[in-house]
Amino acid sequence: MAKVIFMGFDKDKDGLYHAPKGEPIVRLAKDNGVPINFECQDGECGSCLIKYENIEDEEPTNYIEDKELDKLIEIGALKSKDAEHCQQFTISPKVRLACQTLVKGDVIIKPFLQ
Repeated sequence: MAKVIFMGFDKDKDGLYHAPKGEPIVRLAKDNGVPINFECQDGECGSCLIKYENIEDEEPTNYIEDKELDKLIEIGALKSKDAEHCQQFTISPKVRLACQTLVKGDVIIKPFLQ
């Protein structure tokens, strides 16, 4: 099980949750009433932007699909150069779409504010 800490969404729902590795962030948030905006839940709209911070000593391999990277670039949340770096080294960017992100290890999830 991984530790997922939601911070800055709702004082009553923020906190530590445990989730199996591979669990979608969107499912964990919905099941626990954490108010993340989810419109399409398919990575098309970009409404579920989150800040994603690994808190393990070693960052787990976290492959990100081209579809999500393209959307992050399109909406201005990630620069092309940073996206290429993430793909090349199989690391997660610090901003993600909650509907496309799986729990891979211990993380802190915060709202993305531009």
